[in-house]
Parts: sequence; C-alpha cells; structure tokens
Amino acid sequence: MHTVNLTDSTAHPFLFFGGVLVFSIPFYVWGVFWPVHGLPYGLPATAIMIIIPATVATVLTRRERDSAAAWELWLRVIDVRRIASLWWLATALLFMPFVSLLSYAIMSALGLIMPSAMVYIPLAQTPVIFALYFFGAIFEEVGWTGYVTEPLQGRYGIFGAGVIIGSVWALWHVVPSWLGQGHPASWVVAQAIATVAMRVVMGWMYAYGGRSLFTAIVFHAMINASFSLFPNEGSYYNPLVTAAVLIVMVARSSRFP
Repeated sequence: MHTVNLTDSTAHPFLFFGGVLVFSIPFYVWGVFWPVHGLPYGLPATAIMIIIPATVATVLTRRERDSAAAWELWLRVIDVRRIASLWWLATALLFMPFVSLLSYAIMSALGLIMPSAMVYIPLAQTPVIFALYFFGAIFEEVGWTGYVTEPLQGRYGIFGAGVIIGSVWALWHVVPSWLGQGHPASWVVAQAIATVAMRVVMGWMYAYGGRSLFTAIVFHAMINASFSLFPNEGSYYNPLVTAAVLIVMVARSSRFP
C-alpha cells in the first residue's frame, strides 16, 4: 500500500479499543444468556451496542481536547464536501454489491448453490434496508473511522491500520453477531477474515477519497445491506468465498495510488 500524509492526533486508539470491548461485555452476557430472536433482517437485540464506539470516541475526544472537538467529530457525519469526487462515493455504494454478485457467481459455478433452488432477493426493501443500516453505521463509524482510523494510518500505514482496526472490529462482532446467531466456528473464522479485508478496503477508500467519514458510513451501510440482499436474505451467504474475493481485491487495490 502507498502511504499518505496524515495529521497528528491526540487520539488514543488502543484506549478506544479497550473501552469499546469492556463496555460491550454486558451486551455479550445479554446475548448469550437472554437472546432475543425474530427481529427484522436477523438483527440481534444486542445490536443496540452499536452506540458504544461513538460514545467512547466522544468521551475520549472531549477528554483529550474539548467539547467543541467532540461536536466537530459528530459534524463529520455530513462531511460530504471532503469527498474527492463522485467516483469515490459511487465506489462506496457499489463495491460491496459487486463483491456479493461476484461471490454468488463463484458459488453457483462451484455448485455451492443448487441450480433448482428458488432465489429470493428483497429488492423492493432496499431503501428501507439501506436507511436502517446507514443509521446504525453512523454510531460505529464515528468511532472506528472518525476517531481511530487517521491516527493509526499515520503510524502503521493504510494496510496496517486496516488489519488492526479490522481485527478488533471482528472480535467485537464474534459473540453477539456471529456465534450468537448460531454460526459454526468455521463460518466465524471466515467472516472474521472477510471483516478485516473490508476494513482495509474502507481505510484505503478513506485515505484516498478525501478522508470523508460520510463515505465510510455509506460503505459500512452497504456491507450490511449487501448481506441482507444476498439470496435468500443472507441464508446463501458463504463468508469463505466472500473473504477470498475480498483478499484478491485488496491485493489489486495496493497497485493504485
């Protein structure tokens, strides 16, 4: 990966990671011992823990700088003026749908999906699905992107920062979102790899696309929307195939500035 010049920050990324994981423990306990199923789009009740990254980032920013800086962090949710060009916004919108389509095509070619199986894609629900996930992504990306991405990219480069953030991001999801939904260990490992790769792509897009938090939120929303729109409502989704596709695309993206 090429490196970019990033401004210095008073942020404490690893303190942020620790805070997010520690304050998520009550939600992990809730999800394991008192799970709630049957919510729309397969969301666990513990999904409300999405408020934690933004909360921790806001508290740390206020402590490290001041209230005005914390407010500015939230204002970056609408920092569309930072976007380098519409091409980057289009990439944020279309990257994960393209990955999903390619993954489905590979699965079909490998016989991982029965040709006679009825394929159902809730396209009519797309606006509602995107709006739901966009709202949720705001709370996550204020922390993962707005608070820690830039300082970590300054220290470790785009790839290194992506691996670090992606690893914590994946760990954060294991109990409530993956194991809590009944997925086997092999599925969880493959999804963790895919999650790290997604974060590397997001970091690359952030660094070269104008460092826009809004773009990162759109990309995050499309990760989840693409899963919900994957036939049949994600039940055909195979994280191993998606991880392989993403790894190839991450390798190719390193060739471009």
